[in-house]
Amino acid sequence: MTDHDDLTRQLILRWRDDPGSTYRTWFLWEERIKNFRSIRRGLARVAAEIEAGAFGNAYRGSSLGTVVGAVAEQRQIFRGADHAWLWKPKLRIPDIYEHPENQRAFGRLLDTCACCTEEAQVLAAIRKLVGHGIKGLGPSAANLLYFLHPTIVPPFNRSLLRGQIGGRGSRILLHHAATARRNRSECWQWRGTGASLGPPRNRRPRPG
Repeated sequence: MTDHDDLTRQLILRWRDDPGSTYRTWFLWEERIKNFRSIRRGLARVAAEIEAGAFGNAYRGSSLGTVVGAVAEQRQIFRGADHAWLWKPKLRIPDIYEHPENQRAFGRLLDTCACCTEEAQVLAAIRKLVGHGIKGLGPSAANLLYFLHPTIVPPFNRSLLRGQIGGRGSRILLHHAATARRNRSECWQWRGTGASLGPPRNRRPRPG
C-alpha cells in the first residue's frame, strides 16, 4: 500500500467517524430511502409530461421544479442543487426550456434511466444525451440520475469536487459521473466547476 493509499484510507475513516459528515447525516439518515422513492416518482412525472408535450417552457411551478426542490432539501450534500436549473436569460441556459428537441432528449434520458437496470444502459443513455450538446446541462443532471442509480452515478457539488482535487493533489479538468467500476468511458464532462454537458472541447493555449 502506498503512502497515498494510506492517507486516503485515513481520510475515509475520519469521514465515517465525524458526526457532522455526510456519512452520518445523509447515508445513515432514516428518511433517505423514503425520499429516494418520492424523488423517483417525481422524475417519472417529469419524463411523462415531456413525452406528452405538457411540460411547458418554465422551471418555476413545473414538475421539474418540484422534484429538484425536493433534491435540494436532502441535507447539505444537495444544498443549492436547484440553482443550476434556474433559467439564465443572458446565457440562455439550461437549454431545455427554449429548445423542444433538447427538452425531449432530456425527458428520454430520465425515462430510460428510470426503466433500465444495467450500468451499460445508463451509460448509453448518458452518451446519447451528450450527443445533443445541450448547453448548461451537466453535473446538475447527474444529481437527478443519482436518485435513479446511486451505485452508478454519484452526486455532484463543488465541495465534492474540491475534495477530489485535494485528494489527487492536482486540478481536475475532466471528471466522470459513472464510477461503479474503474476504466470506464467518461460521459459527463466539465472544466473546473462549470456545468457544460457535451463532447470534449479542444483546449486553447493560455496567453503567455
